[in-house]
Amino acid sequence: MAKTKMANQDSDRKRGKRMKEAVDAVRKGGSIRGTAKRFNVCRTSLDRRLKNNLHPFIKQGQKPFLDLFEEDKVSQWLREMASRGIGLTPSQLRDFVADYLKQRSMTMPNGNKRPSHGWYVRFMRRHPELKRRKESLREGARAYVTADDAEKWFASYDKFMGEIGIRHEPEKLFNMDESGFDFGGKGEFVLAPTKELMKGNPPRLTGNKKERLTAAFCISAAGALIPPFLIYPEPKPINATFLDNAFPGTEIQYTKKGWMDSATFLLFLRHLDKHILSDRPVVLLIDSVSSHMSVDIFQFAKEKNIELYRLLPNSTHFLQPLDNGVFGGLKKSWNTVLRRRLQEDPGAKTTKLVFAELLNKAINGIDMKRAAVSAFRATGTFPINKNRHGPEIFATARSFEQEVGLPERSPQKTSAQEAMEVFSSVLSTPVRAHYNKRMLEGCDVETSPSFATYRRLHMRAFGPIIEANAVTNSQSTAADITVSTSIGDCCQLPMATPRPRRRKLDLSNHVTDPAHIKSMCLKTLQKARKLQEKEKKAKAKYMAAKDRETCKLCKRTHPKTSSEAVDWIACDVCNGWFHVLCVGNIQITVMEEFVCIFCKK
Repeated sequence: MAKTKMANQDSDRKRGKRMKEAVDAVRKGGSIRGTAKRFNVCRTSLDRRLKNNLHPFIKQGQKPFLDLFEEDKVSQWLREMASRGIGLTPSQLRDFVADYLKQRSMTMPNGNKRPSHGWYVRFMRRHPELKRRKESLREGARAYVTADDAEKWFASYDKFMGEIGIRHEPEKLFNMDESGFDFGGKGEFVLAPTKELMKGNPPRLTGNKKERLTAAFCISAAGALIPPFLIYPEPKPINATFLDNAFPGTEIQYTKKGWMDSATFLLFLRHLDKHILSDRPVVLLIDSVSSHMSVDIFQFAKEKNIELYRLLPNSTHFLQPLDNGVFGGLKKSWNTVLRRRLQEDPGAKTTKLVFAELLNKAINGIDMKRAAVSAFRATGTFPINKNRHGPEIFATARSFEQEVGLPERSPQKTSAQEAMEVFSSVLSTPVRAHYNKRMLEGCDVETSPSFATYRRLHMRAFGPIIEANAVTNSQSTAADITVSTSIGDCCQLPMATPRPRRRKLDLSNHVTDPAHIKSMCLKTLQKARKLQEKEKKAKAKYMAAKDRETCKLCKRTHPKTSSEAVDWIACDVCNGWFHVLCVGNIQITVMEEFVCIFCKK
């Protein structure tokens, strides 16, 4: 039964989609008969929908609680919310409709105050443009990136590549990034007994505790792979060899926490310089991580004729080639290597000793050249294509329009809606119910001027009325007529509360440009001078406080800089200071030990 039901759902979706495309085609000038044959829909059904201005997805059977035009508004709102990164779950959609009913003191046709799961299933069946999908997490800083920011970056990048003359030389364009590799791997769907035969989820052996190591990769737009640059946490072992059966040319460096820092990135550039076989200059695309931004790094890269070009900040999710075409497949291959290793030997441990060997197997498990070339093409960095990224990439920025200085969009009522509200307020309830019933029946004969005005205003302001929301009893109110605007008022798009944002780094995209290096050196000098002045003031403040010691016996303070000479002595145990007169005017040489009366007790 479940398979048959699912097949019927797919059939309804496809049939409704074909009908909608057919309606749009006829409205653009196509013939009804030819369009019906082209999209394989019933000609009379298509003609009826066009003549009575019915929704393309309407069919026989129980009418939905919300008419299909209102559902279209809800569907459009759901899609916009999801594109902004604040989508609704199925349960939240049902809560939304329940709140809408509660605000208007209404219930579902069956008397319930909240739609059932069956209503949600039918709603999704009527709207094939919606689908339950898994979200991908996006940090708040990335949500601020707009299409204008990306367009400006691409214009600057295109100009730079033309100036250095490597716009058509993919072997001279590189991208580097770091990524962490878990020793435990990742759980996947496996063939296992049913829940009746096995309680709980199938276990997954990890072979080791949760640990990860960092590896820096670098690829070229032509598909070349620079040997991996591994970063291990300190301490560095004395006799251990970690590069057995590793990728040829792999290098290991050690840092305090096993992360990339400025000194290690400088060593990576030396590693890159040894393995670049093409003529210079070459371009290396990097992100804006602080460990990559240093004057020493820029000067060394310039000496080696390696031009560092900075990607648009907070845009690596769509501009970084390694993130968009290489790391995904590499992580899957890494997980497969760990799984096969444990299947061969369930007691095998994944440690630093075998990490380089396993990583080499993971690299050989994918077509790295094809993945690298596709990654550069997908990001639009080579060949340069600013139109590679659609508007959906920047949809999350629309929730922050107030913060980025764009005008706020506020829904306003049209003149037709205002006129409809004024006109409906002077009609009695039975008259409004009668007019709605006639419109539902598809009556287009304007028998009276009042009905003709009502019908034209309603069509222009709210669209046609459907039976699910038609007023058929004498107890209806004016709110029944404006249900479309009511559901529209509920479908509000939230705007982010303006908050202070971090000041952006004043950096050029071409960070190895001589003018930019000179500017960075001047800023570093100014920063060092400010730090020196700050330390000088702190030291003067500390010395001033130290010059006013308090005797632990008499609790009095005698400044050493006063005209009165005061002798002091410090306890070698508690480091407390005492007046020599207070402790008995004793005579102690520098080499002798003095212990106060408090410490003697």
